[in-house]
Amino acid sequence: MHDCPACRVPLHGYEEVCPSCGTKQFARKGGSNRFDSFKPPEPGINWMPFVLVFIVAIGVLAFAMSGSWIGKLMTSGPPPEDPMDKLTVVDARNFIETELTKGLTNAGGTGKITWTDLAEGKEVDKNVDAPAQLTVAATLPDKNLRTAIIDPIKPYLEKAKIPTFTMTDSKSHATWTYNVSAPVARPEE
Repeated sequence: MHDCPACRVPLHGYEEVCPSCGTKQFARKGGSNRFDSFKPPEPGINWMPFVLVFIVAIGVLAFAMSGSWIGKLMTSGPPPEDPMDKLTVVDARNFIETELTKGLTNAGGTGKITWTDLAEGKEVDKNVDAPAQLTVAATLPDKNLRTAIIDPIKPYLEKAKIPTFTMTDSKSHATWTYNVSAPVARPEE
């Protein structure tokens, strides 16, 4: 508030003319006048367009990533479990013996399966949880049938702790030896 310079009536600051004496009022320096007190607020920033553009950009990015390797990685879930991880040495050896017997029977041959201890070289039980050599003495009608007998068991040789697998065919006087090498463990970095 300020007073009228002519009649000293208190004024509020928005009057252009003094209501008491009719003197024209002038704005004071540093004081408030009618333009300062009734000045409309400055317009703020409308955030809605920015929010909409951000949401649309996220949607386009998610749609574009769904077909890429990143999207497939995010939606694939956990990797499937390897059935070999749950397999024990005894289970693997039982499977190998079953598959060899079945393969020999299907091929029309016969054979004898022998498990030998690597360290001592003597025959051992297949249920021993130690590396063993597997030897099959077979009689096959055709020596090329060996691949149909041996190929199904190859993935199980390492799990069964069989570093050397030997198959002999008495009819064709042939011997086949398969050496299984364990994968090299890489040092952790």
